[in-house]
Amino acid sequence: MEAAPAIDQIIQKNLNQLQKPGVLFIRPGYKATNGVLTNEPAIVVTVQNKRKNVPPDDLVPATIGGYPTDVRQASQMHRLRASNPDLYAEVAATAPPQLQRPVFPHERDVTGKLVAPEMSQATSLVAARAPAKDKIPYSAPNNRPLDPITDQFTITCHASPDAGWPTLQPFISTTKHRLTVAMYEFTAPYIVKTFIASLKGQQLAMVLDDPPDPQKRDQTDDDTHTQLDQGLGQSLTFAWALEALDPHVSAKIFPSAYHIKVIVRDGTAFWLSSGNLNRTNQPDIDPVTNPKAAATVVPNCDRDWHVIVEHQDLSQLFEAYINHDLTVASQYQQTSKDENVLNAAMNTLAMPAVRAVGKVPIKYFEPKVITAGMMIQPVLTPDNYSEAILPLIRSTKTTFWMQTQYINPPKSTPSPSTQTAQSDVVLESLIAAIAELIRGKVDVRLIMSEFETLDKLELLKDRGLPQEYIKIQINVHNKGIIIDSSTVVVGSQNWSGEGVSTNRDASVVIHNSEAAQYWEEIFDHDWQNMTEAGALD
Repeated sequence: MEAAPAIDQIIQKNLNQLQKPGVLFIRPGYKATNGVLTNEPAIVVTVQNKRKNVPPDDLVPATIGGYPTDVRQASQMHRLRASNPDLYAEVAATAPPQLQRPVFPHERDVTGKLVAPEMSQATSLVAARAPAKDKIPYSAPNNRPLDPITDQFTITCHASPDAGWPTLQPFISTTKHRLTVAMYEFTAPYIVKTFIASLKGQQLAMVLDDPPDPQKRDQTDDDTHTQLDQGLGQSLTFAWALEALDPHVSAKIFPSAYHIKVIVRDGTAFWLSSGNLNRTNQPDIDPVTNPKAAATVVPNCDRDWHVIVEHQDLSQLFEAYINHDLTVASQYQQTSKDENVLNAAMNTLAMPAVRAVGKVPIKYFEPKVITAGMMIQPVLTPDNYSEAILPLIRSTKTTFWMQTQYINPPKSTPSPSTQTAQSDVVLESLIAAIAELIRGKVDVRLIMSEFETLDKLELLKDRGLPQEYIKIQINVHNKGIIIDSSTVVVGSQNWSGEGVSTNRDASVVIHNSEAAQYWEEIFDHDWQNMTEAGALD
């Protein structure tokens, strides 16, 4: 923001007025009212706990130097950053992007010291202490270009919590020969049982990540691997993903996540999703046929989009990429190390103290089967996400609707004097493309989850995405885009630097108006009934 240097000067000159009990951090920002940012520059004051009936001497002044103050509640990550910067850096190095908080270039602690240099030093120390892993160059399978395919397809469009598991279960259960699976998280016991019961005598090839995410788990990914190994024996071919934080491997390709969610059945059909094989993404309920029984479960479930595509060539394309990942990863497997227990414990500090509870939908949506000629573009990260998605965004004529868990922009507005990682360049270009649509008066609507906090919204505002185009929906885990009611993107890429460029993720771009309008109806339902205008912090 243009006023940031001037506001920072006022903060430094009036620090004594801001050094009140409970104040943790102070920075330039925008005034917010009821979770909605205004255009008014302000002094943002982050406090340990917002309280009522604060003694007059302990109150932060309403204005300082002609600028209003905006007192905000600290997150658990803010508190950790204030109390233990080194531990915070270690947590931030392993916590998923949605839990991380921006560090602004002019942000200061209560003593007036700039936070950004200290955080950078702490992060460097963490990186230096991290266990060494060989860096393996990424490679794709030979002779498998990710070209769009125009042909006759049968696709099954569906969403969670409406019809996720009721649609996926028969897809798995009708396997005749083999399943080939790439998955970020697999922790639902009932899904493990379905795999084992359905694959007696069939083959299962799987690449699995092991993300630390304690609040969502019924069991660990290690438990799942053990159960599959015991239940399927020689029918299982398994490898842990070559992901930098995974303790089961000695090498890395993907910096923070093997975040893909794809299941290929018999080389003729595949299921692709934004959702993992866990109880919040694939809840064991059927709200379409029994909404009353699901009513108490649904508020704790995630919004996810899924598609089943029946097409041999496209199925075998995804299968080739998964099998290639499996072959490479199999060379670098190792026994899990104890430090993962410490990492998981530290990540609990980054989790919200209480999981947000969502609303109950007004309507549930049945799956829709479409058989038609259409074009489908396979999209994989790190292969071709920006090459496929950026021109698609720029091609928008009338409507751009996106429902995604978060947009996690780089931690400060880029400037000519700072070096920018290539992954951030990709993300900045995607954000800039949406900002261009807004300037062009396109109907832009963005739904994001409770993880899109006010500080992240400030960064988006500075990049041309005002909050008036954004609504917050609790428990959104989707990563979907609908363009001009005619094209839809379904997949797993979160909009963080690594999510759009260097981790492993998968999407499909479906050029079919019937499919686009199916998810458009779900999006509109959520926009009208499931969202709030303001951020939750």
